Amino acid sequence: MSVTAATSTAPPLPRRRRRAPGRGLILALLLAAALAAGGAYAAVTLTRDSAPKLAVGVPEIVSPAEAADAAKHVGHEVFGVGALPGTRLELTRGSRGEAWVRYLSGDAQAGDRRSSFVTVGTYEQAGAYEAARDASEGADSRSAELPGGGLMLWNLERPTSVYLARPGSDLLVEVYSPDAEQARSLARAGAVVPLAG
Repeated sequence: MSVTAATSTAPPLPRRRRRAPGRGLILALLLAAALAAGGAYAAVTLTRDSAPKLAVGVPEIVSPAEAADAAKHVGHEVFGVGALPGTRLELTRGSRGEAWVRYLSGDAQAGDRRSSFVTVGTYEQAGAYEAARDASEGADSRSAELPGGGLMLWNLERPTSVYLARPGSDLLVEVYSPDAEQARSLARAGAVVPLAG
């Protein structure tokens, strides 16, 4: 007995080709992911109850209120020049209580390495006024009395940094500007003040 295989004469059924996801689907998924990430960022940023953590040495863009709260992190007043038109505040905390407030402009991001921005540094220094007065007697130093008491001084070799100290304070404040006259002008005008919330 022999077995014969049956063969069909009908044409084979066409195989259904699996379609690749369309561009529209891919764009929709990417858009959904971007919106979700943006929403998560906004939720965290808008609902945070306190100032940023201010990790030591990590510059961070902050609001004026967050900059004012920086004193809680460093343990003393933090000085600045208020709001400069067209700028964003960057705050950096040092490992020994220092605080720097930079006024970024244009496309500058936190941590920008350029030295083209007004910066106000606040440093703890015991006897800051006496130390500033002593330093002002150097041959390359220039100084002037501040309105309301205190002293501003700068060095002729580095006139873009002006230092301020007031009697009875253990804080030394540095005002840096790439324009030396702007640094002196901000100090002389009394624009350098503790940032308050």
